[in-house]
Order: sequence, then structure tokens, then C-alpha cells
Amino acid sequence: MFVAHLTADGRITRPPFVWLAIPIELITALGALPVGWSLMTDPSGSGMGLPSAWIAGSILGTYFIPGIYLLLMNGLGMLVAVGLTLYRHWSAPWWTAVLAVGLIVWILVQFALMPETSPLQWFFLASGLALGFIALFWLRRTAQLKLW
Repeated sequence: MFVAHLTADGRITRPPFVWLAIPIELITALGALPVGWSLMTDPSGSGMGLPSAWIAGSILGTYFIPGIYLLLMNGLGMLVAVGLTLYRHWSAPWWTAVLAVGLIVWILVQFALMPETSPLQWFFLASGLALGFIALFWLRRTAQLKLW
């Protein structure tokens, strides 16, 4: 279906606008890795200055599961997306799309569970939306997704 957008060595075309995704993914990963690790090693959240009362009443109980998500999806997942984008692997736009949706949902859940918001949350919501649009147009450009 999208074979026409593969180069002779089997790599996907990378439109110029895709370069915007790489710094967004790197910033997200570099922020998520240490925070995710910190929340996993200290699930009370006190090491990050997060009140345990914010999450104690939720179904999660502690910050351990959010720490795992941060470390794996927003941290390592974003680094994998950067690597796939640089390599021009055919799955790179799909990785970007899935991680964008995950980042958006992650922030919306924070808005629902936490009594206070931070400018960082708004920054990462905007980052998720930007990655989503980049992925959408990249998938359309390579004919991997047909919506219109």
C-alpha cells in the first residue's frame, strides 16, 4: 500500500516537517526518564515534591504505576521513536502517533486526578498535540493512512 514511499533500501520518506518531532520526543524522554525512575523508587512521590494525598484516593494508590508509564512510554518509547525516525523505518510515524495519543491521555488523566496543574502539564499537552499532527500528516504523506 505504501511501497511507493519507500526508498530503494526499504526506508520510508521523511518529509521536512517530521524533523520537528525529534526535539519534542527528546525533550519528553529526557524529562520522563528521571521522573519515572524517581516515582518507581519512591512511590510516595515525596522525592519529586508530590503530595501522596493527591494519588492516595485514586485507584492507583501510589505513584509507582505512573512511574512505570513515564519510564517506559514517555521515556524509552520516545527514544525508540527518535531512533526509528532517524533510521526512516516504516513504523516511525505509527510509533509517533501512538506515543502522541498516549501523551495526550496521560496529561488529561493528570488533569482529572490532580487538584493542581503545572505549566509543564500544558507544555506536554501541547507537545502531544504537535506530535499527533506531525504523525497524522506523515502517515497521510506516505499513504499509510487514508482519512480524506
